[in-house]
Amino acid sequence: MKSLLRNRLGSRRGNAMLEFGLASLILIPMFLGTFQFGYTFYVYNLMSAQVRAGTRYASLRTFRCSNSNGITAFKTAAKNVVIYGNPAGTGTNLIPGLTDPAKVDVEIKDSANNDADDTHVPATVYVRIINFTVDAIVGTYSFNGKPVMIFPYEGQYAPGESE
Repeated sequence: MKSLLRNRLGSRRGNAMLEFGLASLILIPMFLGTFQFGYTFYVYNLMSAQVRAGTRYASLRTFRCSNSNGITAFKTAAKNVVIYGNPAGTGTNLIPGLTDPAKVDVEIKDSANNDADDTHVPATVYVRIINFTVDAIVGTYSFNGKPVMIFPYEGQYAPGESE
């Protein structure tokens, strides 16, 4: 009787390994997908926070626009706030993979939606991410035009000054 019971239990030894193998075919892709979604959401949340900070900074910065150098310096400082967290552009980038300032679009517009300059008083600041891809485990996600922030311009307009 004992040997019959022992044989019956001995024939079940490989069941756990077989069940684990079958379950892992479902669980591993599910865990990878969850990680990929979470990481992409994390990067998007970082981008949203930094775009908001860059837009807030640009909306309060003095707009010196007597020449194109002043407008370029204005946009560069806002881009640096998005990428590095400070207008000087020093330190490490805060968003993983975002090192190219060309992927941050900064626009300052007047009330008629023209580019602000020494003849057009700024009314709105737009900051958005363009053509940025997040490399996750399984695939890549591309963000073009998002996240975007639009703030009213509240800074000082200085058409006769330059940087």
